[in-house]
Amino acid sequence: MSQTHPTVNFHKPRVILGEGKDEQFFFSGLIKYLQIKDIQIEVYGGKDNLKQFLKAAPLIPGFSSVVALGITGDADASFTSKSQSIQRQISEFRGYPNVSSDLRINYFILPDHQNSGMLEDLVLKTLSDKEMSCIEEFISCMESSTSRRIHNFSKAKVNAWLASQDKPDRRLGEAAQAGYIDWEHSACERLIEFVQNL
Repeated sequence: MSQTHPTVNFHKPRVILGEGKDEQFFFSGLIKYLQIKDIQIEVYGGKDNLKQFLKAAPLIPGFSSVVALGITGDADASFTSKSQSIQRQISEFRGYPNVSSDLRINYFILPDHQNSGMLEDLVLKTLSDKEMSCIEEFISCMESSTSRRIHNFSKAKVNAWLASQDKPDRRLGEAAQAGYIDWEHSACERLIEFVQNL
């Protein structure tokens, strides 16, 4: 198995696939909060590697015991484009040998399964107005005070928020595991529904 697919085996009946380690930790934090014990979180190693992972998945020990597969990814610039891409790959995957017609497959495109953006945008929606005001003021100050220009505002804002925590060196996924995310915020409702209904 390549480095992109480090899984030794599938050991739980429901599997959620994320793009990378941050997503793996993020979803691990979510299922811990939801007290769900039968979901395994795996990564496919970046948006360009989903097809490769799905091609290898039926060869991974334990795959025949998987009853539900949930695929996640960032919409980035276009929800529609990302949705069409994942749908095509699911269609191809269903035609592979050893893929049961009974396998339930669903997908969720971050941040909210309808708009462009990424995981970080979902997290930003859960923050209070006061927190966002402070973060935006900091970002604006840094841009006006230096010659640096920020190219990914969502990531920059999340990193500023993370830097304000008691342990400022945590990555986003680690912060989710540590309980920093407000899972009860309405912005998380659709994602939680996706996970629970998988």
